[in-house]
Amino acid sequence: MTTPPLTKPLAASLLSKEPSLTLLTGPSGAGKTTFCAEFVARMQVTGSSLGGFICPAVFAGGKKTGIDMLNVASGERRRLGKRSQIEGESTVGCWQLDESVIAWGNRILAGLKDEEIIVIDELGPLELEEGYGYQEALRLLDEGRYRAALVVVRPALLTLARLRWPQAQVLNLERESA
Repeated sequence: MTTPPLTKPLAASLLSKEPSLTLLTGPSGAGKTTFCAEFVARMQVTGSSLGGFICPAVFAGGKKTGIDMLNVASGERRRLGKRSQIEGESTVGCWQLDESVIAWGNRILAGLKDEEIIVIDELGPLELEEGYGYQEALRLLDEGRYRAALVVVRPALLTLARLRWPQAQVLNLERESA
């Protein structure tokens, strides 16, 4: 699947002197993480300072078996989650999340200082509904401690995110690729 090119509104927001927040949304499998990875690669080529993380899927035998977390600044990668049938505090759907990796993600976000661009893949029900997960992301975004931020949000949570950050632009991959 090919993700859409860097859109003009997103590119313009990155050049703006005002802080800009873009919420990237789309259905499962639309390419949100791939878009973020390609975006990070493009911004690294320009020499932009980056912070945050992306969460690429891990496949085995053609099936999604895990989710990693990749620190976009350092390139360090850790296993965030694996498929599980056991319900628990750190379970989202069929995914058992590693609390130490969630804590690592929060430390990455808490340590951001002067990065030009922040990427957060993704804010989901743990953060927006349950008060758990990447709470540092919510603080960072609520306080406007970014020049440009690209944040993945599931379509089902987009209304909550828009209420919390009404200034945000929305980039819908489903619409962009149509």
